[in-house]
Amino acid sequence: MRLAVAEKIRHVRRKSLIGQIVVTLIGAQLLFVSTFICLPVPIAAGNNLSDYLHNEAISVVAHLPAVIRVQLLDRYADLAQPERDVRFSLYVPQCPAAVFAGYILGCQLGLIASSLYLILGLAGSWAGLYLFAAGGGPGYYAQSGFGYLVGMVVASWVVGRLTAGPRTSLRQALAILGGVASVHALGLTYLILAYAAQRMLEMAKPQPDWYAWIFEQARNLSWYALPYDLLFSTLLVALGFPFRWLVNTLVAPDIAPKAKTPPRLEEIG
Repeated sequence: MRLAVAEKIRHVRRKSLIGQIVVTLIGAQLLFVSTFICLPVPIAAGNNLSDYLHNEAISVVAHLPAVIRVQLLDRYADLAQPERDVRFSLYVPQCPAAVFAGYILGCQLGLIASSLYLILGLAGSWAGLYLFAAGGGPGYYAQSGFGYLVGMVVASWVVGRLTAGPRTSLRQALAILGGVASVHALGLTYLILAYAAQRMLEMAKPQPDWYAWIFEQARNLSWYALPYDLLFSTLLVALGFPFRWLVNTLVAPDIAPKAKTPPRLEEIG
């Protein structure tokens, strides 16, 4: 009796160790570069943003041809008003970089890349490497913003985990919200607990204005940055699909040979 069994060979995608190392180092380098990017952005308050847009509109109209400029000024009298005072703050896009790293590298490599950046920042001072905005070294844990760096590690894993399945708009939106929330939740929690621990270790009573100091730090590190973290994280994720495909190609190259026709196993009994 002849029994013919047709079986297709599953196309195996073997992961490349060298590829994983390369993309992980690139991810850590991305986080390092983001530390030293400072963008002056208008504070995200309603009146302040409207004043900023008003000034930008005036600047655009001023560069238009005279005929068009006159027509716009006649139609929109508000453009003839003088520029308004706008408050700016310096924005460092570390949180979007962590979200982007988690999205393109995945939860495992994203976690390794962000952890590597954090470890090198703490230990790199021994080799003359200062990867953090205010320097680095083992004592950097005492900085008020250190919790946000820890949050970046968690955010990379969260984003990679939530986008591990099919690439849907809902998954990406949840990943962005989860990643940004991880950074700011851990950052604010560390800020409060670190201050409380310092007071306890020094056996000192809280300063009368301790709440004002914490509010100022939270305002500078979270309140001012949060809207832009969401905005730039969304933009990077929206533009990140080609990079994600490239990383997947480098990490798991298509090295298994393709069979033109499935082999046929024959058993004669």
